[in-house]
Order: sequence, then C-alpha cells, then structure tokens
Amino acid sequence: MSTYAATADSFRCDECNAEMAFPLFCDACGTDYPERKRMSAFGILGLPPRFDVDEAAMDEREVLLSKRLHPDKWQAKGDRLYRKALLAQSAVNEALKAVREPFQRALTLMAMHPEADSIPKTVMPTTFLMEQLEIQEEIEDGVDGARKRELTKLARTELKALRAQLAELLAPEEADVAALTQVRATVDRSHYWRNISKALRGTAPGS
Repeated sequence: MSTYAATADSFRCDECNAEMAFPLFCDACGTDYPERKRMSAFGILGLPPRFDVDEAAMDEREVLLSKRLHPDKWQAKGDRLYRKALLAQSAVNEALKAVREPFQRALTLMAMHPEADSIPKTVMPTTFLMEQLEIQEEIEDGVDGARKRELTKLARTELKALRAQLAELLAPEEADVAALTQVRATVDRSHYWRNISKALRGTAPGS
C-alpha cells in the first residue's frame, strides 16, 4: 500500500490551496476529491496505520473533523455542496467505525495487507465451540447474580487477553501472512466472547 493511501498528512486543496483537515473534501471551498475515496480508514482520519492507536489523538481528530465538516455550514451554499459535506461526514463516521473498536481495527489493518485475499478462514476447535454453546444455553436458561458476575468477568478476561494477543501480532510494522492468519483467528474467537457479553447484558439475574 502506498504512502498516499495510508496517510492524510499535508493535503492541500488544488483549487484554493487551503490546508485540508480531510483528504476527500476541502472545508474551505467545497472541492471534493472522489479519486481518494479508496484511502484507508486511517488515512481518511490522518492517523498512522497501526493497532496501537493513540485514543486521545483519535478523539481529537473526531472533534476537529466534526467541526470543520459539519454539513450545516454548507446549507446556505446550495444542495450540491451540502450533499458533498454529508458524504464527507459519512466517510468520517465509517472510518471511525473501522478503527475505533480494537477488533474491527485489527480487521481493517488485515484488509490493508497486500496479501489479504490469501489469508485462510478460521476453523474453530470443536471444544471451543461446544464451550461457547454451553455458556449461551446456560445464560438463556437463566443465571443467578453470582454466576452472571462470574461469566461477565470470564468474558472480560478472555477479551482482554485476545486484545493483548492482537497488539503483539500487529506490533511489527508489516505483519506477514502467518501473523495475519492468527489475527483473523483471534478476531473470530472474540466474536463468541462478545456475544456472551452481549447476552449477559441483556439477561436479568435468575431470569
């Protein structure tokens, strides 16, 4: 992946020469750059493409882009510019969705790899699948407060360990296919524990 596709640093508008906070749309004159729409989510947000992101920096970028790209400032300048601003805001929201949550961020990084299409699908161990099924059935049948707290702690512990594993796998500047195969397996495993967490949040103790 080229540097152009990975970063949004130092973009200037070809029309008005203003420094752009967002590479797809100039918030100074309204010129859009649809040829850049395939930039990575990290590039769109102006963040380095890595798993260990600076949460504070991401929050700052979100606030900045929200202020500078807010569609309301374009309403008085015609429907065409207003629609462009809406599309820009939508692109920011999609990019944030792709990088804010750690497991989705890992998938986003994996998809950016030149050999992403060759990464094999995960085959979950039968023992793990059976364990998950038993926990889900137990929750559906109803768990008391103590058991709910126990399962909640277990799910949090497992998810924390999986996030740590992803951080290790994606620490190198360019992970190889073998590492990315493990990344996919780790993310796939996280889906089950996140479903457990979701089921526990939606179940009253003893219900």
